[in-house]
Amino acid sequence: MRIFSPAGELLQTLGEKDKPADTGFVPGRSGVQYGGEPFNRVTNVALSTTGEMYVADGYGNARVHKFSADGEHQFSWGEPGRGPGEFRLPHAIAVDRDDTVYVADRENSRIQVFKADGEYVKEWTHIVRPDDLYIDDDDILYVAELGEIAGQPPDHEILPHTPHARVTVMDLDGDVITQFGGRDAVRPGSFFAPHGIWSDSKGDLYVSEVTYSGGGNRGLVPLDCHSLQKFARIRAD
Repeated sequence: MRIFSPAGELLQTLGEKDKPADTGFVPGRSGVQYGGEPFNRVTNVALSTTGEMYVADGYGNARVHKFSADGEHQFSWGEPGRGPGEFRLPHAIAVDRDDTVYVADRENSRIQVFKADGEYVKEWTHIVRPDDLYIDDDDILYVAELGEIAGQPPDHEILPHTPHARVTVMDLDGDVITQFGGRDAVRPGSFFAPHGIWSDSKGDLYVSEVTYSGGGNRGLVPLDCHSLQKFARIRAD
């Protein structure tokens, strides 16, 4: 993991290039067998209110690592599995103003909530393969959900009732405010493989997608399907 200044100057590197942590993971051959040290295919980073770093180490590991603001490794938690504090691809991470940590446990189709010290609090399971999380200044949580169509192996059976990709908007108690995105992934306002989500200073929302690698390369959607969409936030006066 690399840390840069706002001007793009490399300030610090965490971890060693070409030396992935030992987790039993072998690309294309075996999944994560046990949790390891930092890092093995990092997926996401979030900052606490004091600049501490929480790192989701997901594709080749099953852990969250906490670092101090100056890059010192403090502790890690997580093992592969389905229980509390276990992960099957921790793909995204977010921290709120109270330093509560939210982890998108993608292949378990849930968001796990932890205290700042990694203590498990609760989970939300009313989402499908969450890919990214974003908390805005109004304490609203935006969840990019991959659904059960994109990003699956070529022999995955897609049934008519298979959940499709969408965005879910929630409060920090886990209650759903709204959801959007229809089954026709090509239509504006719908999604095929939402992979990143963020908003600007006006509250307008941006959703990026990995259209090609998510399945466009297998003909599931046209290769010119949208990969970035913007949604204007409408505020009540």
